[in-house]
Amino acid sequence: MKKLKKLHALIALAFMTLLVISCDFKGITDDVDIQISNNILKQEALISVLDIVNPESIEGPNKLTVELIGDDADKFVTNSGEKISNLKVIDGNISLAVNPNFSSSEDLKVLLKIKGDNYLTTTIPVIITANDTLVTKSINIVNKLNTVQGVDFIETTKTLSNNSISENYIITTPKTKATTNTEITIESGTIFQDANGNNISGANLKSEIAHFSLDTPEAIASFPGGLTPLSVIDETGEETEDVAFITAGFTSIDMFVDGKEVKNFSKPISVGIEIPNNYINPETGDNISEGDLIPIWSYGEDGQWGFHKTGTVTMNTSGNYNVAFTTTHLSWYNLDYYYRGCDYYRKLTVSIPKTPSLSDNFNNLSYDLVYAHNGQVIANRDIQISKTKDNSNGYYRTPNQNLKIKLYSGSRYDSNRVLLYTSDTFDGCSNNTINIDGSTFSNSIPPKPDVRNINIQFQAKCGDKVLNPFLYLYRQESYTYYGRTYTYWRWVGYTYAGKGYIYNAHIGVSQKYKVYFGGNSYEYDYTFNSDNIIIGDFEAPGDLCSRLF
Repeated sequence: MKKLKKLHALIALAFMTLLVISCDFKGITDDVDIQISNNILKQEALISVLDIVNPESIEGPNKLTVELIGDDADKFVTNSGEKISNLKVIDGNISLAVNPNFSSSEDLKVLLKIKGDNYLTTTIPVIITANDTLVTKSINIVNKLNTVQGVDFIETTKTLSNNSISENYIITTPKTKATTNTEITIESGTIFQDANGNNISGANLKSEIAHFSLDTPEAIASFPGGLTPLSVIDETGEETEDVAFITAGFTSIDMFVDGKEVKNFSKPISVGIEIPNNYINPETGDNISEGDLIPIWSYGEDGQWGFHKTGTVTMNTSGNYNVAFTTTHLSWYNLDYYYRGCDYYRKLTVSIPKTPSLSDNFNNLSYDLVYAHNGQVIANRDIQISKTKDNSNGYYRTPNQNLKIKLYSGSRYDSNRVLLYTSDTFDGCSNNTINIDGSTFSNSIPPKPDVRNINIQFQAKCGDKVLNPFLYLYRQESYTYYGRTYTYWRWVGYTYAGKGYIYNAHIGVSQKYKVYFGGNSYEYDYTFNSDNIIIGDFEAPGDLCSRLF
């Protein structure tokens, strides 16, 4: 009975959302007719921000902040119908929706800029097409105090004389977690300037440099905006969409003089980014060599990559391949070959048809979309294999390159996942569907506990009136990264129109569930002993009924 009461409490909270929306949405969408039997937010996006090594650092509210950038930013609201300026990040989760006042006949594009103490600022593009009802995305954020493998961070302090340095100053990342590095050289006499070109006065220069090598998928997944950005400013100065990057390494550089942010220099500084010796040049198909050319890109405050210049591969004093260049302003910088994508709205679908030979009803898998020539991960997804159901999902804007799909057991966040299948090479613009035959690897999938999808049917009333709430549900999940187990909150289902769906619940095991609404979170423990729950007599609280009707 106690467990049932907890589930009732969760449903009651869902009903409360109706009241909050009906009150708080006024003034934002005055022309929307609110119906208790329907969800007025028709297009939503759920974004997960992950600190893989330090997930506890972003638990709770106000650990991260988010800003929406772009012409369509004012067309979004929070999931409780409030102005987007009230959008919050809670436990790394962001929930936003399209304002119903705006027509859904056109696609909406927005960039989320995410910041936090001790974190590198990152961005993630979100596109909601006219046919989307729910878009889910995730992004890694880099904790400067404890980075993932493949990312090195260094902070240094230098005393200034007359607001400048009196000798050449070299800063090099340490190669502690990465096999390559970034080296910065500031020439003697350089004066530091703000974003408007004004000289900054101060006694101490603090430098923060993060170097990202190609050692791990987690390092590449930290690429701000992802390897398929919404658009870039190309070498002609034009904005270009349908672009995919193949990175050879990237770096983030920040500097401060007595706490004042440095953006420009009176003299150019030198930046050198090392490249792995086994890196394959996608232009030639051969190993990288001296004299090869790689485009260099810088990252603007608006979250857009812009062409900086073309760099030449040389051999540095350490005997490693390197691209060195000069700049007079600070930014993220990356070495990236880039290619036009396919048709902007074309989708590559990965399909796993039902597999009757599967020993369990279903198993949770994940897969990476990779470049065929070097295995570099472009993006990844979770997917199920099932005895009775076809499963599929996929990607928009695949690059015009040779690609492969690599399928694994377990979540895409689990560093101990097992490779089950690798597809043949396919062209990113010619193939529309990659079909994977589950019978070829189903016997290799590790055994799993009793995990089921839960169906909840309920009827809640205010007297003779029926309430049909809508709310997304999250569950505390765990993953293993380099031998350590971490937890985070993941979207796992929803309640809608008298029904609830919770995916992949462990039967007979207590798990933590949470909902986010109006900038707050509400947590419950629950143990499911059945995959079908019926509640036919739930009475909504009287005060809620009196305020709704």
